[in-house]
Amino acid sequence: MAVNLKFDRSKFTRKKGTYFIGMADALEDPTLQARTQEYKRRLSGMMRPIASDDISRIPQANGYYVSRKYDGEFILIAFDGKDLLTINPRGTVRGGLPAYEEAEKLLKKAKVGSCLLGAEIYMPSRNKKANKVYQVSSALRSPSSEAELKKLSVAVFDVLEFENEPAPSASDVFKLLDSWFEKGKLARPVEYKVAKDLKAVRELFKEWVTDGGSEGLVVRHDQAGWYKIKDRHNLDVAIIGFSEGVNERKGILHDLLVAVMRNDGTFQEFARVGGGYTDDDRKNIVSQLKLRVTSSDYVAVNNDFVAYEMIEPGPVIEISALDLITEGSKGDLIKKMALEWTGEKYQALARMPLASVISPQFVRARDDKEANVEDVNIRQLEAFINVEEAEKSAREEVSPESKLIERLVYTKVMKGQRMVRKLLLWKTNKEMTSYFPGYVVYLTDFSPNRQNPLEREIRVAKTEKAARKWFQRLADENFVSGWEKVS
Repeated sequence: MAVNLKFDRSKFTRKKGTYFIGMADALEDPTLQARTQEYKRRLSGMMRPIASDDISRIPQANGYYVSRKYDGEFILIAFDGKDLLTINPRGTVRGGLPAYEEAEKLLKKAKVGSCLLGAEIYMPSRNKKANKVYQVSSALRSPSSEAELKKLSVAVFDVLEFENEPAPSASDVFKLLDSWFEKGKLARPVEYKVAKDLKAVRELFKEWVTDGGSEGLVVRHDQAGWYKIKDRHNLDVAIIGFSEGVNERKGILHDLLVAVMRNDGTFQEFARVGGGYTDDDRKNIVSQLKLRVTSSDYVAVNNDFVAYEMIEPGPVIEISALDLITEGSKGDLIKKMALEWTGEKYQALARMPLASVISPQFVRARDDKEANVEDVNIRQLEAFINVEEAEKSAREEVSPESKLIERLVYTKVMKGQRMVRKLLLWKTNKEMTSYFPGYVVYLTDFSPNRQNPLEREIRVAKTEKAARKWFQRLADENFVSGWEKVS
């Protein structure tokens, strides 16, 4: 498909110097944002993340193309033979950056008619601990000067289309990029080397990442596939919930729901951690957390659709993660629920930007830390990602309160012990957010004579009619002969 870069200039804003910015709806070609999103989605699907310790899992082959992974913002470069613009998956269109102007001149000199290129815009830095993503986004959003814009560089790593034809192989891609951008200063081919085997890949990881401070490596081979190799990140997080296995795995941990704390003192869902435990860990953690089970207006479920038992804040664990992803394939921010702990229960506030956690693993319990703003703060993520609205209070985005529609409480005395069953029907008033069901039916069954004293059953529904059917069914099944109504 030919590249068409005509646009409505009145819808673009000039920032500093020749740099201007707008949105994809100002482009005459409405497909450019969709093509950017599709490429990002396809790239994410092709690129398998692995830890540096697992390089041996890459299939054996000859001639891997190994490139440096840059800590910046993904862009699609569109060039129509005369002009150059970039689009990101969110639909932000940019032009006129010094690096873009250089890339445009180089492509014209190479007599390229049109092309679409995958690239990363980044800011070179010798500071290994610098939040480079934040520096890039800050400069692009509100540049302080033209000099700051001249620090932004572009690393081109892929050719999607060239003269309306896709590039056929990795070797062809890098040949084209070298021939076009080899003499560039701000716009360059991604730094890469051809590694003959996996031993050479490990050596490059040590040179560029371990010793050199780069974010990671990308390994590309036409037969072996694409791989993103990074070191694992270690983080301290608060346990806010847990789920057990089912049937013969009852009483054994399935996974933990963990959170970080925002500066306003709220808990924000972070990850579901299902790996890294020993068999003893899985039994001991469940027995300890059952003593801390509490109420929650918010219902979270694991990948098997089992609801988490929420617990009073307190326990902290260290986890490792292979990667943190802040955007979906369409450039939309990944959001997680922020929760208020009232001292008695959790209340859902709002979904706020955070990240998806790739391959979270349990490392150890942190008995020396507590679930407070200092020990499990969201700021620890800033070493790896830029968290949008990290300083914003989640209470500013409070959702409507849920409404209790029906409540039944029954008791029964057996062997001198009082058993209690409660059945609640809630209208969430949050169904328009698409993150909540319209109605929740919630049964708690407390029996001190059982091995597991407290059991819960949760059902969700879109309509009140469907919710009431669940409510009546659970009432009929649980409030039988011998149970006396209290309220």
